[in-house]
Amino acid sequence: MKHLFILISICAFAACGGRTAPPTGNQVLKATNSKSIAPPKNAVSASVSPTAQLDKTKIRTFDGKGVVTKINLELVSVELDHEEIKGLMPEMTMEFYVREKSELEKLKVGDAVDFVLEDNAGAEQIVSIKKAK
Repeated sequence: MKHLFILISICAFAACGGRTAPPTGNQVLKATNSKSIAPPKNAVSASVSPTAQLDKTKIRTFDGKGVVTKINLELVSVELDHEEIKGLMPEMTMEFYVREKSELEKLKVGDAVDFVLEDNAGAEQIVSIKKAK
């Protein structure tokens, strides 16, 4: 019986060409021996960086309010303790990439902000962020 299971496993693996699907979302693949496995060269990263291209057909925008807890000008990102973003996520502290570095240069830690967040199938990016009035 054990040999039958092994034979079926080998046949199933051979049938798919020995390939697995590329990672989706922000998954990080780890081998059972804790060595990192690099994603296939043709895999598309789901994280949004300032230079990533977005699929305009899937983009949704959301308004948000929060308080700046950290600014990273090198990564062009901001960490916000934000209120619930209705239709997207509950209140939490989270880091987001920001489209324009110039908008971050006007902020400091502790500022209350209003922002517009684009969501592209789970990859979020702030497209506008300003001090709250």
